[in-house]
Amino acid sequence: MKLRGSISGWPDIYWSMRRLPSGLLALVLTLSCGGVTSRSGSAPSTDRAGAAGATDSSTASSSAAGGAGPATGGWGATGAGGATSRAGAESSDGATANGGATLSGADGSGGSAALAVLQSSGCGKDLPASQVSTIPGGRTGYTEFHVDQTGATLAADVPADAGERQFFVRVPADYDKAHAYRVVYLGSPCGPQHSGKTNTYPLFNEAQGGTEQVVYVGLSTPDNAASPGCHDTNSGPLSQEWEAFDLIHTFVESTYCVDNNRIYVAGYSSGGWLANMWGCYFGGTPSPPFDKPDLDAGRQARKFAPHWAIRGHLSTSGSLPGNQPVPCNGAAAGFWIHDLGDQSNLIATNIAALNLSLKSNGCTGDYANGPKQPWAPAENVPGLAGGICQQYTGCPADVMQNYPLVFCTTAGLGHGDQSASAIPAFTEFMNQLDASP
Repeated sequence: MKLRGSISGWPDIYWSMRRLPSGLLALVLTLSCGGVTSRSGSAPSTDRAGAAGATDSSTASSSAAGGAGPATGGWGATGAGGATSRAGAESSDGATANGGATLSGADGSGGSAALAVLQSSGCGKDLPASQVSTIPGGRTGYTEFHVDQTGATLAADVPADAGERQFFVRVPADYDKAHAYRVVYLGSPCGPQHSGKTNTYPLFNEAQGGTEQVVYVGLSTPDNAASPGCHDTNSGPLSQEWEAFDLIHTFVESTYCVDNNRIYVAGYSSGGWLANMWGCYFGGTPSPPFDKPDLDAGRQARKFAPHWAIRGHLSTSGSLPGNQPVPCNGAAAGFWIHDLGDQSNLIATNIAALNLSLKSNGCTGDYANGPKQPWAPAENVPGLAGGICQQYTGCPADVMQNYPLVFCTTAGLGHGDQSASAIPAFTEFMNQLDASP
């Protein structure tokens, strides 16, 4: 049950009754950022086990100089509105054959020294008739689509979360249907709903160090009451975000020519939470059957997106949800930027994400004690020079090559999106991964 109240001069306040694994009910208070809207007349959400956690109430901010002042929609000029289409692809929900999967990772059960290009089923197809022509450097080109979520989760179904999920796809202006592009999913910070094309990092902006030669997917936050204005990051196994990736990528990979070995997710604040969630659960590419290292690690057949893997996840000022399903399903690259003075999402919560990735990738040590060295490209990134970014080196050689882990610890910037640093750093990190043999 979720109720809403307000106090003059304060954000909207939501009280939720959530059922914990013990069967007890917990009262959860959520502060919603300004401008948040929820679907009128939506059904009350089903109780969610373990949903209590830190609330991310920030909005996107423009930080050409790394400033932290919140300003909704501050990512740059918004392009012309795009056409709306319905994504009709069906989910690949379900376990793989033989009842399990061996996951590529650092435990020796299927690791690979190289990742070849893996063309999607959309290669060779013309762009959708509704695709908006891209104007380089701007948001014009993002085209709106929807998938129908069923309310399926990693645990019990949540019927209140069923409904349309909005996302936007932007392709290069010179899109080639025979070329398999990197695909980057962009999570939104908390803020207005229906803003996947306006409230996400403009990684396409080459003037800011981004690249146009990518298929970008701007993700709007869920249009229901599960976590108003934010991604559904506090519901653990009951989150609707697991099904969302399965449904959306099923559509994207069957409609556009993308490289299924180079799928990334990036985001700021709530979008950074999502990146950590997906990077763990969707890490590793399953291939049956399970072997002993997988069974010993407690891994299970992946219910959603069993045939694809997140290659890398990139987060600014995000967090690892306290009820994240673990263990992770395999190795994934990770890149984090977090400020020591962030009081909205404490740096310790993103350090927890790094430490989990170090364990999942078979690396030694942790944030403080793991072997590491400066990430060399940071010397050319505004705000990140001088050893701020550290790459962890106590990992198996093939994992270091294909799934590197880098953490950048900044100071004096609070909960800002640090876009002047994040855009070029994220882009260079992915460029290096894509160039690996």
